[in-house]
Amino acid sequence: MTVNWTALLTVFAATLLATLLVVTLFVVGIRALSGGQKAGAYASFAGCVAVVAYGLSLIVF
Repeated sequence: MTVNWTALLTVFAATLLATLLVVTLFVVGIRALSGGQKAGAYASFAGCVAVVAYGLSLIVF
């Protein structure tokens, strides 16, 4: 049995990038909401939902 290290590294990098993207969008949304910019906050939260929904769709389908 061999391990495909390239595929493992690709999955690790994609997971790390998606996690950083969701956390960054959420933090930007919180900052915008505390600053009174509701439209920017809602857009950031919508981006979080879109990334999570896409990830779930990849798992389910």
